[in-house]
Amino acid sequence: MNPTPTASLIARFIRPLCVLTLALSTGIAAAQPGNSLPRSTVETISVNPGQRTQIQQFVDNWSPRVTSGDAQDTKRGLEALTDPLQGRGVSVAFRQAYTQSLDSLLDDLENSTSVADQLSMLRISGDLATPAAVNRVRSLMDDDDMGVRLFAISRAGQVFETTRVHGPAMTGNDANALIEALTQAAQNNENEEIIRACARALASGTSLGTRDLGDSRSNAIIALSDLVGDRLTALNPNDDPSFAQSLAIDAASATTRSISDITANVNAEAARAAVRLGGDIISVPLRRVLAKTIEPKAERELTVSSVQSGETLLYFARRKAAELKGQSVNNILTTRFSELLEAGEDRDFRDDAAALLGPGSPIVTEFEFKDGRFLR
Repeated sequence: MNPTPTASLIARFIRPLCVLTLALSTGIAAAQPGNSLPRSTVETISVNPGQRTQIQQFVDNWSPRVTSGDAQDTKRGLEALTDPLQGRGVSVAFRQAYTQSLDSLLDDLENSTSVADQLSMLRISGDLATPAAVNRVRSLMDDDDMGVRLFAISRAGQVFETTRVHGPAMTGNDANALIEALTQAAQNNENEEIIRACARALASGTSLGTRDLGDSRSNAIIALSDLVGDRLTALNPNDDPSFAQSLAIDAASATTRSISDITANVNAEAARAAVRLGGDIISVPLRRVLAKTIEPKAERELTVSSVQSGETLLYFARRKAAELKGQSVNNILTTRFSELLEAGEDRDFRDDAAALLGPGSPIVTEFEFKDGRFLR
């Protein structure tokens, strides 16, 4: 039976009205206080009382999900709470106010016996990168649970990255305390995963700004050079160098970028540490060539890559050290150690590298390294 004209007329009005009602209700739900934060609040240079209320409502709305015990709820809650800290324009003032509002939740998560809760705390804290957040990350870097410890170390690296991208919401003392904690974590462990995680976190620290954080960048360079250099020099000619060499490639690349950055400053001690790391990297195949334990030419990809990164670092580090002393850089020449090793010209590599790094050489003398630091 066909609808009557009156029924058709009513349907024409009812359908659009239903659509409009649904759209309005959805919009109202999205606009409810606490569901999201406006960019004006996230990017503000000074948090006013109204914005502080917005922040607290937002935290109060999502915190119960994080602690609900339901995996999906926790995931949604964490995504919501970390989302304002992503993207561009996140202000220091917002991160500081946000940390205060999150304090109760983060306390609960940190003090929980649940590994999942502790990981949630670390995830949020790494993105905040405020003094309180730094302390929370440090508190779990020696946790008994290996997974928690590894994640805490990686979030220390995220603290440095957040600081680089969004500006420092912590002091130089906070940054230095985190660098020292990473140094201790590496010294107290022989686990390769822990050591690699510490090296990666310190590599992130080499990108810290120097205008507001003092010598933190330099301290990260020194700590990274110590961590990796000590493992390189501890190798005997018969040892497998692959793990230390893989660490060295990443460390050298990060340090080279750091000391070559014209927008930041490093001190003389950091430049010396960078020179030392470059020499340490080159010294590994040098000692192996002398002991006749160097791998065949066809199997040298990792060795060649590490030496290439080491000699690049050595060149720029020597230049930086000379500039800091007000000396000419004209006599600092590039080397071709990696090319010689790749071509199998081991004797030439041995002679050239030993002349540069051996006892009594200009580098050993100028930087007051022990005679046997690189060649013993």
